[in-house]
This record gives sequence, structure tokens and C-alpha cells, in this order.
Amino acid sequence: MEYANGTSLDFSSPYGLTCKGRAICPDGKVRAFRGTTADTFFSIPARVSAQGTTVAGYITVETVEGFSTITENDPAVVRFIPYLYRKNFALVMTDSQIDASLAFN
Repeated sequence: MEYANGTSLDFSSPYGLTCKGRAICPDGKVRAFRGTTADTFFSIPARVSAQGTTVAGYITVETVEGFSTITENDPAVVRFIPYLYRKNFALVMTDSQIDASLAFN
């Protein structure tokens, strides 16, 4: 399925146990991802590659502005959210996002 801003989400057939596509990372770059069976209705465990290294996290579908209700002016996109407690998460985040996440934790 194609989403806005060059993002996509495709499930394998026949059971949909794996998925792949393109997702927007926190740093604003669209990267390819690989995922596994969804662990909740709202997220799918996934991984992206950044600078030759794997970054673990999950993907979710929300609007460009970050809401769950899709409108004509706010289309849906696939987002990658890195796990902050795993190594390499900083590879897909900006410096200000890293500072904010470390201050929060």
C-alpha cells in the first residue's frame, strides 16, 4: 500500500508474517525497512539500515502532522520509531531529538 511522502507498507502473502516498505525516520529521511508480525494493532516491530548499521524499532501509520485521523490536507505516512533503549538509535535522529530523549529518560 502506498502512502504520502514516498512511504509504503507491503505485507507478505499468504499470512502476512513479514512486511517491508519505506518509512520516514525521526531525522526526516525516508528509509527502507523490514518488519515482522505485528505485536499490537498500532505498531509493527521493524528495522532500518543507517550508515551500514541496523537500527531496531517499530513502524506505525499516522498522518504527516502526527494524528490518527486522516484528512485531505493531512495524509497518512508510515513512520519508523527507534527503540531508545537499544544501541544505534541515534543514527536515525537529529542531535536535538537525541538531547531531548536523553533528558526525558
